[in-house]
Amino acid sequence: MTMNPAILKGAAGLIVAGALLAFAASRQQAQAADVAEVCDLSFTGNVQLRGVPVARTKTQQAKGLSNRDDAGPGMLFAFDPPGKLAFWMRDTRIPLSIAFVSEDGTLFAIEDMTPYSDEYHLSMKPAKYALELAQGQFQRKGLAVGSRLLKEECRPTE
Repeated sequence: MTMNPAILKGAAGLIVAGALLAFAASRQQAQAADVAEVCDLSFTGNVQLRGVPVARTKTQQAKGLSNRDDAGPGMLFAFDPPGKLAFWMRDTRIPLSIAFVSEDGTLFAIEDMTPYSDEYHLSMKPAKYALELAQGQFQRKGLAVGSRLLKEECRPTE
């Protein structure tokens, strides 16, 4: 049995169009969860983190840094009101560290997290923020338990 080349070409075009529509829909859904704000963070010891994306909504927080190949500048998770927090690394490809930050800005715990792990990392006491950075970045930047977040200057993403 032979197929008419025009029919094959039309069918291939429909398959490609369908794939493009599916890709566009999935991209829009992913972008809907993307953050709309970044912050420059100032800590004791003159440590500065610039352009850190902020996850404020439940959707943004659930997505976090999952399904990325690079932590970039990290991510700041903001919670209002502060509370006891739990994080895991499901669908997260890259090793990260997390710092829990109290309402007064003090980093009170820093933990390393393993990619793709369902292990919970708990704040153990109320936190206003959780800050995720690529594993090793807290130490390289001179941030440790007891460091303080002094100022956040936030702006919409461009």
